Amino acid sequence: MLAVVTGAGSGIGRACAELLALRGAKVVCVGRRPSPLDDILDALRGAGEAVSADVSTIDGVAAVADAVGERKVDALIHAAGRESVTPFATTTRAELDAVLATNLGGPFFLTQELASRFAEHASVVFVSSMSAESGRDRHAAYGASKAALIGLTKNLAVELAPSVRVNCICPGATVTPMLQDFLAVYYGPNPSEELAQTMLADARRLLLGRAAEPAEIAATAIHVALDATAMTGSAVMVDLGYTAR
Repeated sequence: MLAVVTGAGSGIGRACAELLALRGAKVVCVGRRPSPLDDILDALRGAGEAVSADVSTIDGVAAVADAVGERKVDALIHAAGRESVTPFATTTRAELDAVLATNLGGPFFLTQELASRFAEHASVVFVSSMSAESGRDRHAAYGASKAALIGLTKNLAVELAPSVRVNCICPGATVTPMLQDFLAVYYGPNPSEELAQTMLADARRLLLGRAAEPAEIAATAIHVALDATAMTGSAVMVDLGYTAR
């Protein structure tokens, strides 16, 4: 079994690569920075190969396709993403384009490039976000890009059926470097009383009373990719109950 995982250097992507290796897959680990990829290859102990590439670009997509070669891909998990915390009123065209290039263009064009290489009954899993369903201020670009990924999921599920299943998962707060960066930017080192109340309200909406570990989110992604063989065109919330409250 051959799997391709983007964003494999850290967080949810890395956890997905590790679980796929445990399931016996050879994992093509894709990430922008070489150093984290070296680390994940050591952890996979021969079950992985690295591709240092930015899949928001044409060259990055081509590099992944070249690494796959003529092999058949059984699973593609697209976990690479870009956060954005900018007031709607001051979001520039360049920033919106950068967010869309990573969060929508990357999965769109990488899936397009690999489509002819998918094995029979292959599976694609995109990593969206609970932000696609739950809005907040200064998050319009990010939330819109993740909502668009759900739309891409449903349309590709139709177009690639019946031989390829396409689904996405929508994680909530997960202990990753991206979450740490988001909190630092969104709330700042000395949040105002208003922001402090927002942070407290956010925490209370997590019905399980905590953030998720990357391995917990990855477990859902791998289940959808490999085991949920009757599922396609679905967006699965994995948000610790945030959007249910």
